[in-house]
Amino acid sequence: MKKFFAGMLVLLFALIVVRPAATEAASARVDTRTGKVDVYISNQDKGSFKFEVRQGKQVRTYDVYKGKNHFNVNYGNGDYTFTLYQSSDGKRYKRVYRLQKTVRLVHSTAPYLHSTQNVSIDSATSRLASSLSRSSYSTSTQTLVTSRHVNRLIDYDDKKIMKLSSTYLPNNADTLRTKRGICYDFASLNAALLRAQGIPTRLVMGTAKGVDGYHAWNEVFVNGKWRVIDVTRDVTERRTTTYRSASDYRATLYD
Repeated sequence: MKKFFAGMLVLLFALIVVRPAATEAASARVDTRTGKVDVYISNQDKGSFKFEVRQGKQVRTYDVYKGKNHFNVNYGNGDYTFTLYQSSDGKRYKRVYRLQKTVRLVHSTAPYLHSTQNVSIDSATSRLASSLSRSSYSTSTQTLVTSRHVNRLIDYDDKKIMKLSSTYLPNNADTLRTKRGICYDFASLNAALLRAQGIPTRLVMGTAKGVDGYHAWNEVFVNGKWRVIDVTRDVTERRTTTYRSASDYRATLYD
């Protein structure tokens, strides 16, 4: 896993910024209360694109593609700069769009309730989430019911990791169809199912005690605090999913 997730944890390119182009074909929209960020790339735009989210010294950079791309803000309240870069050769990038916004979230968990690039709430995910939801359940019970369903439904694919590039993104519809995945797929699907039920859930990347290399898991906001859920390890260790000790995990990225 280390080779793949290393590409997710550091910026693998140096932005060589040249003079901004005079174009408004690409754009971004930010909801400053929910932390939702939408980036649009038109079909007429050529080349490859990177999207940068910056707040002070904290920076995240993403690959973006034709059509609508969905992200969230991960650094809480504050002044943000959102910048879109375009390249024709994959090496030299020019700034084509820049937006500055002050984010004041309605709640600190708000960014972790909507669909994003790597936690996609598609129609298949929404249907499954609806079938698992019960109004009589507490947030904790609903979290465990959903996570345990993923545990029973999806098998770990130990060969898939060898075939992936560092730009791989989970596809929850495919995971549900094949019923196989790696830790990134488990964490994405579980987060999407819980978010679709109105439960704030993070997809977290970093390292974990007892896991070789980089790893992905979930943090779920339950009873006023973030609780760790790691369905991947529960599947590989043949355990019933429950909350794990946060002290065994070290987060590097949140989505």
